[in-house]
Amino acid sequence: MDESLSTKEMSWLLDRSAGSIREMIRSGEIEGVRLPGGFRVPRAEALRVARERIEAEAGRKLPDREIERLIDQVIATNEEREGLPARSS
Repeated sequence: MDESLSTKEMSWLLDRSAGSIREMIRSGEIEGVRLPGGFRVPRAEALRVARERIEAEAGRKLPDREIERLIDQVIATNEEREGLPARSS
């Protein structure tokens, strides 16, 4: 898992649009930073948000390593679907 995720990557995790993720960052619901190339969400924040979603939807707790593995899987699957080059780990 990278040190930060793009709004597109976060949208895949949360099943929302990238625009919705940007709005969530602007409203303070998700911690993120604005860079010249767009918003980025820190790794720790992506873990927090993913953990909350897993606990709410599946009703179970997972260790950070497992959540990171799931995040990597979601990103890799979506990149493959969109024909994007795989990220280097």
